[in-house]
Amino acid sequence: MRGWRSRSLKSTILELFIPIIILFVLAAQSVSYLLASQQLEQNAFTSIFDIVSQTKGFLNDKLTEVVSDLTVLDKDTDLASIVNSTQSPAYELQPEDHIRLHKLLDQAYVNHYPTIDSVLMYFHPGQISLFKKNDLATTIDVPLSMYQDKMSQKSLSVYQWLNLHTITNRDREQDEQRVVSVYKLYGKDLKHANGIVMLNIKEKFFKEILNNPIISPNGYLGLISEDGFMSFRHVDPKYELPEEELQKKLLHATEASGKIYIKSDHDENLLVIYDTLPINKWKLAAVVPESELLEKVSYFKYVTFTVMVILIMVAALLSNVLANFISKPIIQLTRKVNRIKEGHLDIKLDRLPNHEIGVLDRGICEMIERIKVLLVQVEEEQEKKRMAEMIALQFQIQPHFLYNTLYSIKQLCDMGETKDAGEMVTALAQFFRISISQGNEIIQIAQEMDHIRHYLYIQQMRYGDDFTYEIDLDPALGQYSIVKLTLQPLIENAIYHGIKEIRGKGHIRIYGYEDGEDAVIKVADTGAGMPSEKLSTVNACLKGGSTEGPGLGFGIMNVHKRLQLNYGSGYGLHFESEHGKGTTVTVRIRTHSLSDKEAV
Repeated sequence: MRGWRSRSLKSTILELFIPIIILFVLAAQSVSYLLASQQLEQNAFTSIFDIVSQTKGFLNDKLTEVVSDLTVLDKDTDLASIVNSTQSPAYELQPEDHIRLHKLLDQAYVNHYPTIDSVLMYFHPGQISLFKKNDLATTIDVPLSMYQDKMSQKSLSVYQWLNLHTITNRDREQDEQRVVSVYKLYGKDLKHANGIVMLNIKEKFFKEILNNPIISPNGYLGLISEDGFMSFRHVDPKYELPEEELQKKLLHATEASGKIYIKSDHDENLLVIYDTLPINKWKLAAVVPESELLEKVSYFKYVTFTVMVILIMVAALLSNVLANFISKPIIQLTRKVNRIKEGHLDIKLDRLPNHEIGVLDRGICEMIERIKVLLVQVEEEQEKKRMAEMIALQFQIQPHFLYNTLYSIKQLCDMGETKDAGEMVTALAQFFRISISQGNEIIQIAQEMDHIRHYLYIQQMRYGDDFTYEIDLDPALGQYSIVKLTLQPLIENAIYHGIKEIRGKGHIRIYGYEDGEDAVIKVADTGAGMPSEKLSTVNACLKGGSTEGPGLGFGIMNVHKRLQLNYGSGYGLHFESEHGKGTTVTVRIRTHSLSDKEAV
């Protein structure tokens, strides 16, 4: 009778749950598909519009910076004075004139070194003739007529743009470069133009910007102007657009931004989403095959169908498991309740008959769960308290030097020292990679030493010859474990409160050795040192756990507390110092390895 009742209950549960879950899954997926398939197409358009808008904004900002430099060059009083003087054919450029002109060229070129290919100044044919590329400046002959023809009836006061075109290296005629140019002509009017100032922008600059966004397998970005079409992405020939037709439609569009459809020569429908650059009124266009744009909708259909089938199978399986669980007898629970109340919480609970579900609730919920949860909760609360204290201490180490390091990298980039900047970025990345350590609190001493090498390299790049350092560590120590970020605050303290307080070059020495079952690592500097009264106060603060002593910040106390939490009260930091001669900080730890679990 009992077996029949269990099977009947199981069958009832299966008959109830499976249809309900399947219907729920089908209904949810159907609604989701209807909404998502409509939204996907709109999202595809919105995504491309966002790409075009963001690329336009970035490109316009960069070109505006270039035009700003050209404006500074154009309005320079020294240039105006020299140009006016050279109106007289009898005037010869003086040495100071050459110095001023070269200074102007250098300023315009260096401000945008990664972007600018070359700078040109040419006035009163031949009187002023300078062309700067890389570090070389040469004289050239410029046919102004070709630039006059491109301007038509435009005012000379307006800056003009030339789309991607080829210029020849004046030193090596066979070496041709493709550039985009912005220039201004000088003279009484267009017909009588007698000078030009021009900045040539590298092709690579536009190539990186236009090729960076990935729109679709055969989608691409292009720049359209009256004198050309610029694009660098190679696509399937059947998706290539007739450039003349695209140029005509976009340049005559009444709206500054929008979308149009064009057919390729292979009768493929192509969507063109465009926007206008405020700086020069060029059109930035994204060209996307319509078939690829809607490809995600079809893909979503197959994914939805597959997920729906999987969910139905999972629902059927879960229903069967749930039915088995509820239909299993639970009668054995009543025999164990008394033992559980006596404190035997590790008793194995067998599944019980159906009519004993109420006893299961009272026995499990009122005794086992409540007691176990309370016991576990007490342990977890203590553990969490200790972990919270550890994390709070660790997060007191502020990476304040990061801001100074990033500023130093920016200065190197501004000065064109890209190699040093790159090495400094690599050292900074390695520094933070070890700092993170995949969340591990404990790392090997060898990793800690790599960490401080990167830190010292960064600091030497910043402070030049202000200090030297050496690392003399017993190789046997490298295999042992240490709490990460132990040595860096000590070295930072040696630099900022020791070396920087003296005149001349300082020296930092990091050395270590085994001392019985302990490992000892010392950080010694030849800095300003501390008076004996201050030294006594610092060591007393470390011993008592107080941060109120003079010269003892959160960083040092942080390291000391973390070491004591991991190794015990007999370990941590100790200071030795002599005023005017330097300071030595001793780190003492146990040599046996610690796991993260032990540390926390």
